[in-house]
Amino acid sequence: MNTVKLDLLITAGGKIACRRCKAVSGRTKQQCGRPAIRHKSVCQFHGGRSTGPKSQEAKKRLKTLRLIHGQYTKEQRLAFAEQNLKLRYLEDVGLYVGLLPNKSRGRKPAGYFCFNPNVHEEYVRLLELSGILKTSD
Repeated sequence: MNTVKLDLLITAGGKIACRRCKAVSGRTKQQCGRPAIRHKSVCQFHGGRSTGPKSQEAKKRLKTLRLIHGQYTKEQRLAFAEQNLKLRYLEDVGLYVGLLPNKSRGRKPAGYFCFNPNVHEEYVRLLELSGILKTSD
């Protein structure tokens, strides 16, 4: 689906031309229909009135947090992703040994590789990644 960003918005029966908000909906992929705030590229609902952090301390704090909606920090999201990957590998082991009837639905976690159980090295690697087999370094 192609999205074309229009620069001008004609309002009041063609009498007023103003810049259009450049925000695009993630769900419908359509551009916002509101006029952008003067000297900005987005409307007030998409952050046009935001001035951002002013002090260096606030800018540094924002870089370390990177919160999406205020519930999870970057470190928590990475730990959650690692746990999902480990769980997927445990599921593969359960499927291979016959403990599970079928694979769960949904997308695979980032970093997942599909293994061949007939290749011994790949099976050992799968057991190491799932945490079942500990390697001695």
